[in-house]
Amino acid sequence: MSENAVSTGLFDAGRNCWRIERAERAAFLIDADAYFKAFVAAARKAHRSILITGWDFHSRTRLLCADERGRELELGRFLNDLVRRKRGLQIHILIWDYPMIFGLDREWAPTYGFGWKPRRRIQFRYDNTHPVGASHHQKIVVIDDALAFCGGIDLTCKRWDTCDHAPNDARRVVLGAPYPPFHDLMMAVDSDAAKSLEISCASAGGVRRAKRLHLPMCAARIRGPIHCSRRCGGICASRCRAARRRARTPRRSGRWRRFTSI
Repeated sequence: MSENAVSTGLFDAGRNCWRIERAERAAFLIDADAYFKAFVAAARKAHRSILITGWDFHSRTRLLCADERGRELELGRFLNDLVRRKRGLQIHILIWDYPMIFGLDREWAPTYGFGWKPRRRIQFRYDNTHPVGASHHQKIVVIDDALAFCGGIDLTCKRWDTCDHAPNDARRVVLGAPYPPFHDLMMAVDSDAAKSLEISCASAGGVRRAKRLHLPMCAARIRGPIHCSRRCGGICASRCRAARRRARTPRRSGRWRRFTSI
C-alpha cells in the first residue's frame, strides 16, 4: 500500500508522516460520549495490555453517566477493577509532565501517593522528554495490539458531552460544578494501523510493549454515524518536525485518512 500512497501524492513515509498503514475497520467517534462508551466496551474485552498516552488524565473522569440505579463509572475505579479481575492484564499510562501553572486544573499526581491509588499492574508515568516549551499532546489508547483509539479527546474531566451540546445539560458536571459544552472526536482503527499506534505508544516513554494476541477484533462492535473499512492512513510520530510535515500534506478526501492526535 505504500506504493499506492506515494502515487496519490498524499502520504510519503518519512516526509509528511511516520509510516503508512492499513486499517481493515475504522470508525469516527464524535464527542466523548461515543468515545468513552467505545473505550469501556473495548477495555472490558482486554486480555493482555492497555496502553494510554495523553495530555491529561483524571481518575475521577465519568466514563458513563448515572444509570437507572444512580450508578456511575469512574475511570480510576474502572481500571483498578479491570486488573483485579484479569490477572494477565497490564495497564501502562503515560501523561504529560505538566508545569505547575496547570496544577490547579489537574489531579494530584498518583506517583506521589496522592489521590487515586493504582493497583500493582497499573504503571503510571509522566513524560518530561519533550523540548522546552513543548508538551506531550498525543491522545492514544491501544488495547491488546488489536484496536486503537487516536484523536483529540483525553481520558480526563470536562470532556464528556453528547453531539447535542445542550447548553444546560445537567450531566455535564465535574465534582458538582457545571462546565461548558465540549466538542472533539476520536478514531478507532484495527489491524496494522493499531499495531503501529501501539509501537508509537511504547516508544514514547519507554513503555514496555506487550506481545500481540490474536484476538477477535473489538472494532466490529463499535457503532457510529460514520464508518469505513479497508482504508490506509499516514501515522504521525511524536517529533519536532511533525508540524512542518503536516504543513506539506495536501488536504484531500476519499479513501485516505491521517491517524494523528492533536
